[in-house]
Amino acid sequence: MSELIKFLSTGSIIAIVISAAIVILTVIVTVIYVVAFAQGRSISFWPPSIGERPKALVNPLNGGEDMVSSDASTTEAFPSPVVGRGTILDGAAGKKYRVSSAFFGGTRATLYKAEDPGGHTVLAKVYWRGLTPNSPPWELFQQEQRSAEILTHRNIVQTLDRGLRIGYPFTILEYLQGGSLQDWLRTHNRLPGRDILSIASQIAEALDYAHSRGVIHLDVKPGNVLFESNPEGRVALSDFGIAKILGAVERVITVIPREFAGTPGYLAPELIVGMPPTPQADIYSFGIVLFEMISKVIPFDDTREILAVLEAKVNKDAPDIRSFRPDVPNEIAERLAQVLARDLSLRPATAHAVISGIEERIREL
Repeated sequence: MSELIKFLSTGSIIAIVISAAIVILTVIVTVIYVVAFAQGRSISFWPPSIGERPKALVNPLNGGEDMVSSDASTTEAFPSPVVGRGTILDGAAGKKYRVSSAFFGGTRATLYKAEDPGGHTVLAKVYWRGLTPNSPPWELFQQEQRSAEILTHRNIVQTLDRGLRIGYPFTILEYLQGGSLQDWLRTHNRLPGRDILSIASQIAEALDYAHSRGVIHLDVKPGNVLFESNPEGRVALSDFGIAKILGAVERVITVIPREFAGTPGYLAPELIVGMPPTPQADIYSFGIVLFEMISKVIPFDDTREILAVLEAKVNKDAPDIRSFRPDVPNEIAERLAQVLARDLSLRPATAHAVISGIEERIREL
């Protein structure tokens, strides 16, 4: 009898140990999958696998990690847990869009190439993190929809449709196959003056139209300037996701990098110190883009430290463009100094006024 009791006691201990091990293993696996899901990795329960974390932009001055961009780099990863190759997205307009490949992964949304019912290529922008009311990604999605309802212009990338995919909101955007200004600046030695003028003129058209409709873009940069074919053709401004609609509640911008609405290298100095956004912020950013198209550099880009760049913007005047490209005519240099003035009252009143009167000088570059 004692031997039987001893055996049963031993068996109970073994059963308890096995049960505890199973519980611990289950908890560990659950935590791993929950963390992977929160990071936007693709998940497969059988066979068990976890995909790579989505890639984001690496240059904090030219498209920070938290920015959603229309950069034309391509990746075959599918970072969203709800979208993969062949996924059908049902738009609110009743159309169906078939996802064909991933296009660009950010930390709040992922862009995918897709086909509309007519076989035309479009972009699907799927938001995939923090999708709860009043969270930054949800506010970004809502803001983009409000901007899309207001803005219809040939120099602004059009929002074609929207919808939900298992609770994940998405928008369908027109696809411009010519890439971005950022791509061209990286792959071409120098843009000819006629192309600079064409691009600048069309950006100005987009900004002046948006401002006339009460919308401030707040993230004008080369990555958000897209080409239908090449710089000589149609140019369109994209990503109004962080745009501010005049009259809406102001959002204070702090000196903590992750709180910035915009890209530090192109951000107007008044926004850094918490002043309310105005169209002059876009004028300043447009001036930085023009400066970069002409010189291949942006002001204050001599450091990779974000806070150092922001401090320089607030406390120093922008450098003379002729220190980077000596052959720039005086008229252009003086206009850029005016556009990049820290004092808002010194900047041109409209985007068109940035280039007005110096068009021929730009064309001759």
